Amino acid sequence: MIGFALDLYDLYVIVFVAPTIAAVFFPFENSALALAGAYVALAATLIMRPIGAALMGTVADRHGRKRAMVLALLGVGCVTALMGLLPGAHAIGVAAPLLLLLLRLVQGLFVGGVFASTLTLATESAPPRWRGLVSGLVGGGGTALGSLLAALALFAATRLFPGDAFAEWGWRAMFLAGGLPVLVSVFVMKHVEESPVWTAKETRSGSPLAPLLARGPHRRALVANIAVVFGVGTFFLLTMGLLPSFLQLVNGLSLASVSVILLWVNLIAFAFAPLSGHLSERYGRRRMLLYTSMVNAVALPVLYLWLAGVDSPVLVMLPALLVSGLTIAAFGPLPIFLNERFPTSIRASGTALSINGGFALAGLVPAAVNALSGGPAQLPYVVAGALALAGAVTVATLSRTSEPKRGLT
Repeated sequence: MIGFALDLYDLYVIVFVAPTIAAVFFPFENSALALAGAYVALAATLIMRPIGAALMGTVADRHGRKRAMVLALLGVGCVTALMGLLPGAHAIGVAAPLLLLLLRLVQGLFVGGVFASTLTLATESAPPRWRGLVSGLVGGGGTALGSLLAALALFAATRLFPGDAFAEWGWRAMFLAGGLPVLVSVFVMKHVEESPVWTAKETRSGSPLAPLLARGPHRRALVANIAVVFGVGTFFLLTMGLLPSFLQLVNGLSLASVSVILLWVNLIAFAFAPLSGHLSERYGRRRMLLYTSMVNAVALPVLYLWLAGVDSPVLVMLPALLVSGLTIAAFGPLPIFLNERFPTSIRASGTALSINGGFALAGLVPAAVNALSGGPAQLPYVVAGALALAGAVTVATLSRTSEPKRGLT
């Protein structure tokens, strides 16, 4: 969970300071276009993640979940720290955004391995009756913890580097702190045991990608999974991802106020995913995903339109908490749902390609939303429409998907 959270920190850190990144690397006169440029940098990582999932998923299926996890943590930590050292567009011109995009592309390769290793290693190492809870703790709890760590970093950076100093040094300190996964990789290498389910499998021959890409049930499962993750990923990127920028641009709150709101919101939202994950043991993985997606398809657009009319940091807390909590709840049963759709020999590759393929498509949505909105005034309505569309895709797909068989075989 900690390894997953630190890797998610590296995803959050760019969206938490997106307006600052936009000004440093994409200094357009139109703020919406500049912000869209920052989200293009986010999308670059998400687009590369399926390639990373194929590469690192193969490592995890052929050579072990633990080895893939160590490689992923090392890569993500090093690349994120390098981003904190990049000069801005005012110093080196167009080379600045190009270098940022290049590093985000490289980071995507390693992040693809995070999902191939951490989610699979965790559920395969847990007793069967606790796999739903572990799924929620790692997938959703790790997501909330990563957001909480990024919020803590934002809170500290806005105090240590107030005003204009934040645009110069504050955001850089947050990226440099993203090098912590390197230390976690050393701990994993020395102290974490390999998955007992993977170890019990005697044969490692063949490519784990072949049955996923060939015609048959595994490819059908992969396509359906990508559609489900697209919807859940769009919920995530337009809520947890967009919320910091939304509170600044639409609600007019200061970055310091936003950091405090995010601290409380993510701390309280942490419980939603383990709860929904554990409930999937009783009600089923698919059913819990379907229920949360149906609620989110209606509730999230309504909550965002409510949030747009609030200008008080205190009154913002309730809709912000509900938006974050409902989004995180969808991550509870998602990892174990994906894990149980594939056998052990292709589980890491199948899970990683499902999540990263869906997120690659979802990653295009925030940039499109910001570009189509034309400015803060229309942003809430465009976001609400995109959330409703994502919900419709998820619900329609899950309605035609069967419940996966229990157990990791």
